[in-house]
Amino acid sequence: MKLTLMLDAASTGVRASLTEEWDELGGTVKMEPMVRHFDSDEQAIVWGRSMARRRGLAQIFLTDNRKNGPH
Repeated sequence: MKLTLMLDAASTGVRASLTEEWDELGGTVKMEPMVRHFDSDEQAIVWGRSMARRRGLAQIFLTDNRKNGPH
């Protein structure tokens, strides 16, 4: 099982999407993401880690889509 936390910019704070994936016969199954809005990325990460602990996982994968690349 794998949990991925994606952080996206929001008008205020950060939009966090948590997606769960696992392998089954015939391929990978991916659930619909749980989406929450937070005031800070720290709050979003704490939420993602707590969801991982509930599922017995030690880590989450983090994707931060808020970073701007060079223009």
